[in-house]
Amino acid sequence: MKNLIQIIKSIPKNRVALITNNKKISYENIINFYEKNYINIMFLKKSSVVIKKQNNLDFAILIILLDSIVNNILFVPNDINDDILDDYYSQLDINYEVYIQNNKIKFTIINSKVNEKKFTNTNWIIPTSGTSRNPKLIYHTLESLSKSTNCKIQIEQKYIWGLCFDIYRFSGLQVFLQSIFSGSLLLIAEKNMSMNEKIHFFSKYNCNIMSATPSFFRQALMSEYINDLKLKSITLGGEIVNQQIINILNDTFKDASIRHIYALTEIGVVFSIDDKHEGFPKELLNNKNKNIRFNISTNNTLCVKNENEYFDTQDIVFEKNNRIYFLGRLTGSINVGGNKVQPEEVEKVLLENTLVQSTYVYAKASNIIGNLICAEVVIFDKQLDILLVKKNIIEHCKKNLEKYKVPAIIKIVNSIKITQNGKIKR
Repeated sequence: MKNLIQIIKSIPKNRVALITNNKKISYENIINFYEKNYINIMFLKKSSVVIKKQNNLDFAILIILLDSIVNNILFVPNDINDDILDDYYSQLDINYEVYIQNNKIKFTIINSKVNEKKFTNTNWIIPTSGTSRNPKLIYHTLESLSKSTNCKIQIEQKYIWGLCFDIYRFSGLQVFLQSIFSGSLLLIAEKNMSMNEKIHFFSKYNCNIMSATPSFFRQALMSEYINDLKLKSITLGGEIVNQQIINILNDTFKDASIRHIYALTEIGVVFSIDDKHEGFPKELLNNKNKNIRFNISTNNTLCVKNENEYFDTQDIVFEKNNRIYFLGRLTGSINVGGNKVQPEEVEKVLLENTLVQSTYVYAKASNIIGNLICAEVVIFDKQLDILLVKKNIIEHCKKNLEKYKVPAIIKIVNSIKITQNGKIKR
């Protein structure tokens, strides 16, 4: 398949490719940058490099220029601990750290001895975004990352993408590649922007297609600029998608298509659902016409068959009315007096209360029962009496949850903390 610079060269040069809050980069600008830095790019041929904590714009340009040139590209996001980098560098035989300075590709030598192994495709090496101290490194290529990407250069000019995910992660790369493959415009918000500033930035440049987590959208919906966004297409992913957020987005953006995807860094996009209902049809489990198949383990976790073996996602699921719903992570349960509680299950019930805009459920240590269930809650109407709100929420939980799952502590807050990738910061 074509590499990224070849794809860029097939796109009309006058189109704008990338916009930040202070820069506009056309597809022609990227080609010119490649040609001016050709010597340095070729110097890196067959080496292994790391792109470490660069801003999203520089990262995007470096990926385009280095694809098919170097053997390995290790991505190091801002939230990776520096104390594990030496292990990564040794494991991957990293030669150079690459970066952009004064419109030139620069590099710092880490290990000048290049491994002259047979070169086929560039490995894009992505750390998982789990909570473990040492994230796993997952290998992809441009081909494996773009399996679900559409390439309609003439048609897709009508779309203007807003980048809401961290571009270093699988989900952010999906948005970036879809934009490039279709010759579209990608709006890159700076990481230090507030949510209000991001939505203002996206609306200013007429963003009409966004892919983000439910938590990102819940915060975005509180922005004073949200009604300036004229979205044609919305994709939800990265977290459990419940009916509340689907309904709110459907009411806010009446002309937009809404879908939610289930994807794994290890495998890629598993499925996409656009029927505006949470969960997915049970029939997908036995669909033999798909390349990817599923089953449910004895622990009630979803397992995905990729090629010859099943991969246990650790995502707990359950069946109801011929539909499969996600309950939470197997490793994320809270022990309350010997009973296991999934935070996401409690969050789902809280979000079904019409007063609740967003929420985060967590554990607080207790000498008596092990843990207490606690919840931070953002409400729609900030003028309501807090005591009455808490009473209403507790009564709602008691009606819809077993006693040990009902939050013992509820804290009304202005916002829920989310990660750079838009997920609740657990």
